[in-house]
Amino acid sequence: MAATIQEVGPTETATEVFSSEKPPFTTEFEISHVESVPSQHDSSGAGAESTPSSSPSSAPSLGNENEDHKPGSLSLHDPSLDERLGLGLEPNVELAELFAENVVAKIWKVAVRELEKQNPPTTYPEFVTTSGPLANTYTMTEADFWTCGFFPGSLYALLERAMKYPSALPIPTALRRDFTAQLTSLSRCWAEPLHAMAQRTDTHDMSFIIQPALRMDWELTGNPRSLASVLTAATSLASRFCEKVGAIRSWDRTENARFTFDDMEEDFLVIIDSMCNLDLLYYAGAQTGNQRLIDIATTHAHTVLRAIVRDDWSTYHLIDFDPKTGTVKQQLTNQGYRDWSTWSRGQAWAILGFAQTYTWTHDPVFLAAAISLADYFLARLSLATASGLYIHPYVPLWDFDVPASPTPPRDTSAGMIAANGMLILHQTLLGAGRATVAARFLAGVRCIVADTLALSLAAKSAFAVPIPDAPVDAEAYPVVVEVDDGEKGGEAFDAILKNATANNNEFSYKIYSDHGLVYADYYLLELGNKLLRMGLV
Repeated sequence: MAATIQEVGPTETATEVFSSEKPPFTTEFEISHVESVPSQHDSSGAGAESTPSSSPSSAPSLGNENEDHKPGSLSLHDPSLDERLGLGLEPNVELAELFAENVVAKIWKVAVRELEKQNPPTTYPEFVTTSGPLANTYTMTEADFWTCGFFPGSLYALLERAMKYPSALPIPTALRRDFTAQLTSLSRCWAEPLHAMAQRTDTHDMSFIIQPALRMDWELTGNPRSLASVLTAATSLASRFCEKVGAIRSWDRTENARFTFDDMEEDFLVIIDSMCNLDLLYYAGAQTGNQRLIDIATTHAHTVLRAIVRDDWSTYHLIDFDPKTGTVKQQLTNQGYRDWSTWSRGQAWAILGFAQTYTWTHDPVFLAAAISLADYFLARLSLATASGLYIHPYVPLWDFDVPASPTPPRDTSAGMIAANGMLILHQTLLGAGRATVAARFLAGVRCIVADTLALSLAAKSAFAVPIPDAPVDAEAYPVVVEVDDGEKGGEAFDAILKNATANNNEFSYKIYSDHGLVYADYYLLELGNKLLRMGLV
């Protein structure tokens, strides 16, 4: 059945020619990177026929009361970035909570509790609501859901700290003797069902499912079975590539109250999130020498750059291609506010995905894209800062173009994902001798982390304690207790962070916002590990 779409608000009409030229994003607070970054995309990849991005003329306000208003080019000054760059902050002040005992104990508590119910696990932590019968505890989701890899990945992030950076893992001395062995056991229990996922060809989310746990298991412990699963998953992902479109199919079908896509012969769906699954193909290609995997990833990245990234370096969420011709049929959103708006997590996926893609390819086109996408993200946060409407404005709104309101939903996952991408950019640019631009992105990371921890860190802190009177040779897991931090109050909360928004699109059949989210916590932990790997903390 052909897709039917209910039009909402302004629309962009698809044509068959897409401009491959996008000038770099520029801001008043730093434009030195423009001179050495190419100003247009490579137009040689597959799937070159696409549609033009809209080029609205007026700059956005923080929250658009007029739904007909579309975002345009931004030229912004961010005094908070200047201030933080210029004051010579004490090292790691904003970052300390990334390495607190709380983050270890929170993950540990959920891992042990849920394994007592089901071992091996058949469901995985996804989100934590703040109200209702399951308030403050993880809602568990079937193991085949795309988020299943993030909780095991969080365990492996802690295992990396335990094995490589033990001084960054503040656990009681009495627990240290058996901690790494117990954490390894927990991690593998949670990762075990993921091996069977590696052969799936019904989803593009293979990197999210497989890499956080199984790639780390291979790299930390040398488990050849985990490497085999990573390589199998890459082959499975590559099977979804279409030469005509020049892209990997993201979704086979999707439906909400506004549109239905259920005919794979007529519609080829690609979402911006797909950029963060390319890392799996590059990794497997590097491990095996399989150039085909690398070429598929690079071609997909070029297609996304042409069809999903707008001329002002904002992003669409969902593109519907014609699989027979490779042309773009529709530019839509499935999780953002409007088709023309900028869903903040989508922008974050783009930043991280293009930064990762550059580290594998060293193609300056992808570096230019990652820089401009990140500049756009920081510029929209700057608008929130300048407006004075919101406390802790570096915690992104769930969509940058939602109408102004006193307490719009935020999305801590968007901030954490974007910060991971900006940290990669910091390291890349620093290595290239571009210290000023690199410093700006590190300052952006620190702003995002500081505001996120101030606004969204769950009220009660968790601590691990030994089991009272346990024998010296006991293998029992430590007990986790949670205590009030003395300021925020509130009940125990399974997630580290609150204020995430998985999907607040009004037409979605499952709307949920203002909650804890497993991948917000994962990317918080991964950010801490990146800082450790880079020697920045």
